[in-house]
Amino acid sequence: MSIRHTFLGIVVLAISSVVFAQTTETKPPDVGSGAHARQSVEILTDTMGVDFGPYLKGIVPIVKQNWYYLMPPSVYPPILKQGKVSIEFVVLKDGTVSGMKVDTSSGNVPLDRAAWGSITASTPFHVLPTEFPGERLGLRFYFSYNPERAGDSLGSSQPPNLCHFGLTTISVSPCNGVQVPAGSTLKFAASGKDITDASVTWSISGSGCSKSDCGTISDTGLYTAPANIPNPPTVIVEATSRADASVTAKSQLTVVQANPSQ
Repeated sequence: MSIRHTFLGIVVLAISSVVFAQTTETKPPDVGSGAHARQSVEILTDTMGVDFGPYLKGIVPIVKQNWYYLMPPSVYPPILKQGKVSIEFVVLKDGTVSGMKVDTSSGNVPLDRAAWGSITASTPFHVLPTEFPGERLGLRFYFSYNPERAGDSLGSSQPPNLCHFGLTTISVSPCNGVQVPAGSTLKFAASGKDITDASVTWSISGSGCSKSDCGTISDTGLYTAPANIPNPPTVIVEATSRADASVTAKSQLTVVQANPSQ
């Protein structure tokens, strides 16, 4: 597997909608829409009359979920790093991915790396539909980080609100820009339609820490910062719906030095 510009990556999966372009005259199915960002998937090879909408609908959420875990802190406030990437590859009959390459790079290695990794972490894909007589399916994934304007082929009019995501909205509060002194606690809450603290699972992660080095979070959303500040000091708090693992929300916090007088 070759990687351009140091592990050039796969891109945006803040996927609230998916647009399919197939090499047939049949209009591809609408797989959903969202208010925050768009990802497009283009089929590059002959579909031979097979509707690949259901197939793509099954693999896109998997890639999206993996991309979320790999997304660098720079895409969150206050930086809100922007970038666009497109990745081409071939899916063989057994779901194996081959010939993966970056068609367009964002020009930013962490963004590209996160995108690339979200695809490789999702392989092998589902086997191709049994009714498809071909040997392979060529795909191009388009992704966009924090798109700005309407009409952008990879985005929407506003950057995504990274504190909630999904066709079924889930929100986390407090939302970003939070500072937590080392060793102290902060309560996070999840909300939304049919969403309560009990209906989500909580997790934490960070580019400069892992497991308890990032702190801990209870089943009720009570976060306890680590005694030692990670480097970088940013930690991502994530709530995931127990009913649908593709419905998630994130908030970013910064672990800061505790005030010794307190």
